[in-house]
Amino acid sequence: MGVVQPGRGQRRGRGQESGQKPPDGDDRASRSRRLQAKGRASGAAPSRAVSAPGAGPGPGGARGKGRPNAPVPVAAPRRFSSTTLAFVSAGVVVVVVVALVIFRVATSSSPGTNNAAPVLTSASPSVLAKVQIGIGDPVVGAVGLPSSLNPPSVDKGQPALISGGKPEAFYIGGDFCPSCATERWALIMAFSRFGTFTGLDETTSSPWDTPPAIHTFSFVSAKYKSNYVVFNTVENETNDTGPNGAGRKPLQPMSSQESSLWAKYATHFGITQGFPFVDFGNNVFVLGATYDPNTLRGLDQEQIASKLKNAQDPVTQGIVGTASYLTAAICSITGNHPSSVCSAPIVTQAAHALGVS
Repeated sequence: MGVVQPGRGQRRGRGQESGQKPPDGDDRASRSRRLQAKGRASGAAPSRAVSAPGAGPGPGGARGKGRPNAPVPVAAPRRFSSTTLAFVSAGVVVVVVVALVIFRVATSSSPGTNNAAPVLTSASPSVLAKVQIGIGDPVVGAVGLPSSLNPPSVDKGQPALISGGKPEAFYIGGDFCPSCATERWALIMAFSRFGTFTGLDETTSSPWDTPPAIHTFSFVSAKYKSNYVVFNTVENETNDTGPNGAGRKPLQPMSSQESSLWAKYATHFGITQGFPFVDFGNNVFVLGATYDPNTLRGLDQEQIASKLKNAQDPVTQGIVGTASYLTAAICSITGNHPSSVCSAPIVTQAAHALGVS
């Protein structure tokens, strides 16, 4: 009987020969089919690996068809509305404009190193003519005694200050001083009602002080002549040549009497010695600015003088109103002479307000 070789002419069924093991490949396929059948019977879903977008199969590779890898959601870039962008742009523009304004103010109207040191020039006759307003001028009565002024102080019972047989008044200030700058306008107006000035110069206060560069006069070369009163003036310090008082130095010295009286009455009124100081016969005293120096800020000589006919202008109220108080102070030490000045209603009113009538 012939021997039939396996695989030739016959197919060997599963387990045909006991003890023989199927090939490995067939065994794995069989197991896979049995697992899949079991999974379908139990209803379990096949396991799928989740991969990040763009990644390949996970460890071991993909099994079966599986779900394609889904991209992870990414938030869209934030976009501002046109209204928001408009507001932001406007805000940037405002910030830039404010910065420029602050810079211009800091470098122009504030004291700075680009300002030139003031010089003295002869006072303009036309300006002086506008300043020398007589006591009977209608603008004097119209201005009256504004409540914004800081009236002079009075100390009755002090020894009279006499020079050459006449009552004396004296002024101490400095060319750099803004408060002195404003007070000189009223002093010239008041004393011109009793006598005559010569040698007046015009200048400004220090451009580096506050407020800066107030247009004014200087008494450095001035002389005053009157039949009723002696008026001595001391510009004790020069103007500045730079910031922080640079270049300021002593100018005209005080007499020992003037220095002593200044110290005495500063202590008496409880103030620190400062400019301006005006002593009217040891009876009435100016201890600082009578009106706000900012009133004259930004105005030149001609502009200030031209305002003095307008009773409603703050410049006129400051200068003319102060001059009325100073006129009453002079009358208090001259025995109310001349009567053409001292009997004027505004002078009587100012003397009563001061308590020297």
